[in-house]
Amino acid sequence: MKALILNSGTGSRMENLTTCKCLLELCEGVTIIDSQIVQLGRIGIRDIYVTTGPHSDILEAHVRAKFPDLNLSFIHNPLFNNSNYIYSMFLASEMLRDSDIILMHGDIVCEQSVLQDISAASKSVMVTDSEKPLPEKDFKAVIKMGKISYIGVDAFNGSVYAQPVYKILKKDYSTWADKIKSFCERGEIHVYAENALDFDLIDLFPLDITGRECFEADDRADLARARESYRQMPDRRQDTYAGFGEIKRVNEIISTAKRPFIVCSRSVKSFMPDIKAVFFHDFTANPDINQAYEGIRQYTANNCDYLISLGGGSAIDIAKSVNILSENKQTGLLEKPRAKHLSIPSTAGTGSEATHFAVLYNSGEKLSIEHEELLPDYVILDPGLLTNLPDYHKKSTLLDALCQAIEAIWAKGKTDKSRAYALSAMRIILEDTDSYFANNRESALRILQAANLAGKAINISKTTAAHAMSYKLSSVLNIAHGHAVALCLPLVWAHLIENNKAPKDLLVDRYNGFLELFAKLGPANRFTVSGNKINTIKSLAQAVNPQRLSNHPIEISQELLVRFYSEII
Repeated sequence: MKALILNSGTGSRMENLTTCKCLLELCEGVTIIDSQIVQLGRIGIRDIYVTTGPHSDILEAHVRAKFPDLNLSFIHNPLFNNSNYIYSMFLASEMLRDSDIILMHGDIVCEQSVLQDISAASKSVMVTDSEKPLPEKDFKAVIKMGKISYIGVDAFNGSVYAQPVYKILKKDYSTWADKIKSFCERGEIHVYAENALDFDLIDLFPLDITGRECFEADDRADLARARESYRQMPDRRQDTYAGFGEIKRVNEIISTAKRPFIVCSRSVKSFMPDIKAVFFHDFTANPDINQAYEGIRQYTANNCDYLISLGGGSAIDIAKSVNILSENKQTGLLEKPRAKHLSIPSTAGTGSEATHFAVLYNSGEKLSIEHEELLPDYVILDPGLLTNLPDYHKKSTLLDALCQAIEAIWAKGKTDKSRAYALSAMRIILEDTDSYFANNRESALRILQAANLAGKAINISKTTAAHAMSYKLSSVLNIAHGHAVALCLPLVWAHLIENNKAPKDLLVDRYNGFLELFAKLGPANRFTVSGNKINTIKSLAQAVNPQRLSNHPIEISQELLVRFYSEII
């Protein structure tokens, strides 16, 4: 896949502009085009084409100096004062016909997750947002029968917010390029390139980012917003690399490490590139705190200086705990982590790589560890690691991600940002579940992305009653965590609907859709237990963490918990 960044405009709406608009800084040392190229690199794109207009020599010198290892091509539009970017695309078109492309304007500021989402699309797509109000001056897209039928500044009736960020499949780009050529050869160089999009020949689909950040910095007000938005983006706290084969980046990411400490099960060790490291395998599902302390002992004894977690939530949580727990059990948490942490999930579900908390068990009781510095520094989302995941674990982890997204929408701790991540995660899961279980490669990447988005959501909102009810239930029934959460979620969800406390996004249709998905995936939903059923149910109800219940939008009593558990056992 290649990328085309359009930078041939004059930036007339940016007052007193003395350089290219894309060279304006978002923060000290990071320009708009710097952020775009870094984000494209994190989704595996090395071939980047940049169209230029005024100050082309300054722009080219800046980018070549900043990114000497990339395959960069610059296409100058000599008619930049007398044409629109359709002519720049015409000049670049022959270089791009042999590949799918990511196309974006040079003043776009967006979250890394948006580019991850768009690059994973299996169809030609354009970024849209059904949540945002329609802009007066910028693009809108008209959607009919699930496809985009018109793009323009003048589109209002039946349209949605849209931004000029696209993934265009090779065949569709070639068709578009032919139309652009026809326009330019007959002198129509002052229109948008979108005027040459023939929607009878190209199927272009909306990719709804549902509240995530993606906008053009057109003027000074936009630039101020872009700087504030960039300051708060999760990309600043964590570098995420996404795509098939991205695990090969490990040596590049940990280049400063002298002795890494790798937390993983023996079954996934073979995925790790050849590294001289200390491997730690001595942990279980639902890991015990003493396993974390053993990890700390081995980390210290071997003079390790870097942490890598490879696996599901248990491996990642053990690595986080090794990083932040004091060697002295009485002291608690360190002020700062021991080392940098690279997290590589090998399941698509927990989203632990995107959160600042970890879950351990102490004598069978759940123990939550929370620390702002627990968020891993680097993440690799490589769907190739999901290839041999057992079917039951694929189902339970997918259900965990979906439940996290749903809880993030109704949690008391929700924000607009957590809701945006959650809705995007839900969209991907509901669209791609069937193809994921049919072993479709692209769907595996999208489901991994959805799990990461769900993790980002609960990192802000935290979980609620369904998760609180699931922890001891998982150990009592000897089932996976995601399976246990999915048993509890419909019970608390129905209770919210009955009491008119369910958000508008989660009313009866979505509830029935969840039940249908659970039934289709086929894990058991009723269980028997040895011993006294009533005592087991009471002990489960008493074990629920009241702090997690306090984040639920409606009070849940012990009597209600007993009733819920009686629906399962």
